[in-house]
Amino acid sequence: MHVLVTNDDGPPGEESPFVDYFIHALKEYTDWDISVALPSSQKSWIGKAHFIGKTMAASFITPSATPGEPFEGPYEVKKDTGADEWVLVDGTPASCTQVGLHHLFADKGPVDLVLSGPNYGRNSTALFILSSGTIGAALEGALCGVKSIGLSFAYNTREHVPQHIHNACKVSVQLIKHLYEHWPIDDSVDLYSINVPLVGDLSDKTKIEYTHILPNRWGSAFEVVEDNALTRTAAGNLLERTETIEPEIDIETGKLRFRWKPNLKAVQDGVSEQPSGNDGWSITQGNISVTPMKANYQCASQYTGEIHLLPDMSPLDISSSFTAVITYPPESYIYPLLISNIRRIAPSARIVTDVNDAILRTESPENVFHYGDYETLNFDRLMLCRNNYLACSYIYRKALIRKNFLAHTIETYCIKKRDSILKTHFPESYQLEIDYAEYLDEMLDDIYEFRDQLAEESTWWILKPSMSDRGQGIRIFRTVDQLYEIFESFEEDEDVDVEQEESSDASQSFQSSNSVFASQLRQFTIQRYIIDPLLLQQYDNRKFHIRTYVVAEGALKIYVYREMLALFALLPYERPTFDNCEKLESHLTNTCIQGDLRNEGSVRKFWSLDGFDKESVYSQICSITSEVFKAAVSLGRLHFQPLPNAFEIYGFDFLIDSDLNTYLLEINAYPDFAQTGDDLKDLVDGLFKSVITTIVIPFFDDKHPTKCSTNTAIACSGSNKSSNELTLVLDQDISGAW
Repeated sequence: MHVLVTNDDGPPGEESPFVDYFIHALKEYTDWDISVALPSSQKSWIGKAHFIGKTMAASFITPSATPGEPFEGPYEVKKDTGADEWVLVDGTPASCTQVGLHHLFADKGPVDLVLSGPNYGRNSTALFILSSGTIGAALEGALCGVKSIGLSFAYNTREHVPQHIHNACKVSVQLIKHLYEHWPIDDSVDLYSINVPLVGDLSDKTKIEYTHILPNRWGSAFEVVEDNALTRTAAGNLLERTETIEPEIDIETGKLRFRWKPNLKAVQDGVSEQPSGNDGWSITQGNISVTPMKANYQCASQYTGEIHLLPDMSPLDISSSFTAVITYPPESYIYPLLISNIRRIAPSARIVTDVNDAILRTESPENVFHYGDYETLNFDRLMLCRNNYLACSYIYRKALIRKNFLAHTIETYCIKKRDSILKTHFPESYQLEIDYAEYLDEMLDDIYEFRDQLAEESTWWILKPSMSDRGQGIRIFRTVDQLYEIFESFEEDEDVDVEQEESSDASQSFQSSNSVFASQLRQFTIQRYIIDPLLLQQYDNRKFHIRTYVVAEGALKIYVYREMLALFALLPYERPTFDNCEKLESHLTNTCIQGDLRNEGSVRKFWSLDGFDKESVYSQICSITSEVFKAAVSLGRLHFQPLPNAFEIYGFDFLIDSDLNTYLLEINAYPDFAQTGDDLKDLVDGLFKSVITTIVIPFFDDKHPTKCSTNTAIACSGSNKSSNELTLVLDQDISGAW
């Protein structure tokens, strides 16, 4: 995780006594990759300003290993000796955030969190927050789309005790970790303002509470100063006179001069007269104040009550060492996401991209984390080297990822377990094995239950080739004659010249991308078509399905990634009829087949949708996911073999009907992450961050603190999600089979 630290007080010193203690605590209690960009001098009370028209310059310092001791520098050219170097920018705090995010540390990958502070003094109430350079720097980060936190230490004396500063920094790091790991996913919070009292009895037991900004007011913040209120010393320096001078215009110069002199004591006295719940009042009571904010200085008012932290932290010990072998092309969608997450979370890991590197050989003794295409994995080593080779895929998992095998797995399981949720949340399915249309009658005799329903012509069905993906070959039908025509069309497609398939017509373009040849097909799955999907008026009543990323770890834990996608069909939904059933643009939600026709709203974040109970849907998804893996392992190990030194990310597709019943449609191995698009890439980035943190690091280093419960559990609600957005839905130890 890459964190940018800035402030408005400048480099360590008399005017900035906390920043080196804070960064020392970040390194002691987290494994975060810390980058530092500070104003070159004190820039308090400047808000979120930028100096337009000014060319800023950067210099560097080497901080002392001991907080509170002098730093080395500044110097103009980075030394790159391996020691920590901080950047000083002769600009505003907001400008430090800007150049820190976009220029200074680009080689370290995207910044995940901006931390501004700790400010030398409180930043509570509107009068302080609206002028604060500390909050301004955090606000700049939020406006750049990065989670941001402004931190301020409220002191009662300038005689600071180093241990008190250390305690404040430690508690602050605990709180920051908590806020980051539980950041609301509904975009209700852009940044937080934290105020910590710098007192001797501060600890992780100190009350922490959500607060709102006190909208206070003040009078004049300046006083008039005349030229004759100044006198010169023998050395020529100007000094203020102590006697009171009436504020009159100086006769000689005609200039009025104003001196900064706010009555801050009156401001603080006014806070104590206000009711509880605001940030100013909270800090006067010795509490820690946490104010959730939007990036427009408004409070996120729905957050109230206390915040409870986990037990006391201990210094983090990261001694894991492994080599990450990433055998994806550098230009692929996920390559930079994998590389940046590894560098942030496991900076000591070596990265190899050559599939022929000697480290991949079975006899290699080195610890290897291998993420690559299925064909590039070393399955001999996967079976033989259980302790030093972690691969991103199981070997056998047809029970899940082949449509016909999945349907058989669920059907068999539900015969044994009649009360399973899969019985009512997986569409009625049949398997069809056929080479050519002329054999259809014979094949239908083998599935007479389906043949009898088809003869009634009262139900719509969807046909899916079991071995194809990306939406290819999918058709909907209601009669035997339509099914004949579908198979005949597959055979005809083989004879169509490629040039004749090209057309500027949107419908033809969509259909051609959905075509498939009969020679590619043999096995099909037929499912009852859900004709009443949930439709949302604000999204033009277009049908959508939910793409959920599910992570299987070892033998066997199953996690559901809470951040999900909604993938929309190209056109508004129409119930199927004999006239429109061949126009699949309103029925198929797979964005792969939309090609250049795909519009801006085809992929959205699930939690951003409105108009239905999303938590209920998520609870169903967790329960269905848990049950389908139970079904897979219940049938023996022939078609699903979890291995202790492997994990795999699956793409589960779900559909919601108009009654908010959620159905599992299919499961995909190696899901096409690129369909997420560049605008929502942060969702996939967060998935890889969670996988590396929760699975990869602990595999190679059992000292590393894992972030998910290891208790057998079915966590079927958002309230049980782990700190990194992976919900543990199944923990079933089947490793004894190995």
